[in-house]
Amino acid sequence: MRLKKGLTAMLFLICATVIFAQTEEVEFALFRRMIAPVMKWGENGVLTIPKATTVGKLNFYAGATGQQAGVLQGINLYLTSASLMAGTSADVELGYTRRQLIWEDFYLSNIAMDTFHLKTRFLDFGKYLIPQAAIGVNAVSLVDNKFQNRSDILFNIYLAATSSIPIFTPKLLFSVTGVAETIMNKNELGTYIFDVGADLNIFDVLFGFAEIQGFNPNKPNNEVINVGGKLQLGPVSVGVGMFNIIRQKIVSDDILKNIESSTFSFENANWMASLVFEIKLGTMLAPKKQ
Repeated sequence: MRLKKGLTAMLFLICATVIFAQTEEVEFALFRRMIAPVMKWGENGVLTIPKATTVGKLNFYAGATGQQAGVLQGINLYLTSASLMAGTSADVELGYTRRQLIWEDFYLSNIAMDTFHLKTRFLDFGKYLIPQAAIGVNAVSLVDNKFQNRSDILFNIYLAATSSIPIFTPKLLFSVTGVAETIMNKNELGTYIFDVGADLNIFDVLFGFAEIQGFNPNKPNNEVINVGGKLQLGPVSVGVGMFNIIRQKIVSDDILKNIESSTFSFENANWMASLVFEIKLGTMLAPKKQ
């Protein structure tokens, strides 16, 4: 199947119910979620923003998500995503994602999109406290869902830094991530967007997440907040999150005043479910300690 202007068509359908009163940051947050891989929440990403950490050498996972994408002629549409991610080394992560719009009766629409992912960690002085840093790119085709002509490929380029802080024990781990990202097409860079996220790992079983996309305390923009939680049982993890919560605030150099003035809109918020299965081949093949 050939898909003419697949990315544009998919974005148009998904934006149809939320297009009004959106800011650049809100639109970028939607676009970011459209091309990001299905993250292993809390490991190689928070929810939708990437962390500087990777899945690890020879480790693989397959992940799938689904969310309501809108209503067309009274019929619900859902955006499904499936990713396959692999750690080719301790610091390099490769992946592929297939996105497909489906109808509520599970029939496939004629709109689909492929994305390729690469992330490389270039700074790693230790697992805790000192930040790790990584650069990465998500590549998506703008025409016919093909990757033959570079001018027809849109690149989402980012720099991520993550610091992990044990709370009394490494089994209770709090992580903070900051991301600067932009898009590039035909060798031209777009506007830089800044994101922040945090996650809490409780004994490798329960996880909590929160992230802000388009974070800028000195600009009267609408920031996008995503929150979620995850349950990890062996190689399988199941998560649920709420996305597109809009934060409005008073622009102020006083961070406390900025936070206290926050108001939140759930008008365009929606739920997303995530299912991930991982194979830790690197751990299986690692030599056993004597």
